[in-house]
Amino acid sequence: MDFLTATTQARPQYGIIIFPDSGLPLPVKFRTQLEIGFGNGEFTVQYAKANPEIFLYGIEISQSCVLRCSRRAAGLDNLKIINTDARYMLRELFEDETLEKIFMQFPCPWPGNGNAHRRVTARDFSDGLAAVLKINGIFEMVSDDENYSREVWRVLGLHEALKAENFEINPAREITTKYERKWLEQGKNIFRLTFRKLKSFTVERRVSQEMHIKIKNKINKNDVEALKNISGKDESKKAFWKFGNNFTDGEKFLLDTLTSDDEFEQKFYINISPRDEGFLIRLDKTSGAFLTPAVRSALTDAAQRLCTGRS
Repeated sequence: MDFLTATTQARPQYGIIIFPDSGLPLPVKFRTQLEIGFGNGEFTVQYAKANPEIFLYGIEISQSCVLRCSRRAAGLDNLKIINTDARYMLRELFEDETLEKIFMQFPCPWPGNGNAHRRVTARDFSDGLAAVLKINGIFEMVSDDENYSREVWRVLGLHEALKAENFEINPAREITTKYERKWLEQGKNIFRLTFRKLKSFTVERRVSQEMHIKIKNKINKNDVEALKNISGKDESKKAFWKFGNNFTDGEKFLLDTLTSDDEFEQKFYINISPRDEGFLIRLDKTSGAFLTPAVRSALTDAAQRLCTGRS
C-alpha cells in the first residue's frame, strides 16, 4: 500500500510518500477506481481486499483518517491513499476518461445555501466527475439523507454527460460501514444512487508542474523578513495568499506561506536560494504543495516584492 500525500506531516512508516511534484496526472491501470472521503478506511480496505483485480485510489482530507486507513491497509498493493481535498483536486489528479468507477460513502450533505459549493451537486465537482470517468463509467453515492439523495439524483441527472441510472432504498451490500450497520439496525433508510457517463466531457486543469523565478537582486535576511504578514489576492481566480516567518541557514531562505484557492488551503515553504549572480525563487519540494493558481501568484508576488524592495 502506498501513501500519497500533499503534506509533510505524514508518517513514512505507513508507506511510500509521493509528493505532488512527483508528477500529475496520477498513473492508472486497466481497472482503476476511486473512493472519495473514505473516513477511517474500514470500507476502503475491505473493498480493496475483496477486489484484488482492481486498483483503488482513496482521497481523504483528514490526515488523522488517512493515518488510520493506512494502518488498516498494511500489506495491500492495490491501494493508494491521497491526502487532499477532492472537491478541488479531482480534475487535477486524473486525466479524462481514466477511472471506471468513483464512489462516495455517506458524504456530508452540507446544509444551508452558504454551503452549496461544497456539495456533490456543485457544478465544479460534477464536471470533474464527468471528465475523469471512462465512457460507461459509474459514479455511486450512498447516503442516509433522503433529501440530499434526491437533490443529487435530480441535479446530476441533468448533467449533459451523465445519466441517472438507479435510485435504491436499502440495497443489499456485501461490504458495509460501521455506521451504516448501526443505522440499519435502528430502522433508518439507506439510499444508493448510481450514475453512468454516456459521452466525453472535459474540464480545464488549473495545477501546473513547475515554476521557477530568477531575480538578479541580492537578498538578505531583512528583505525576506519584510514579507512577514504581507498578503495578496486575485478575486478573478478566487486566490488568496499570505507570507509568514522565514528560516535561513545564512544563504538559503524558506518563507512560510499560506494559500487558498476557492477555499482549497495549502501551507508550504517558498524556497529562496542563491543562483549565479542572483536568487532563484521556487516552491520548496519538501512542502508537498500542489502548484495551484494561488501558489503561482504567491511565488510571483514574493519575487516582485524582493526584486523591487516593496513590502
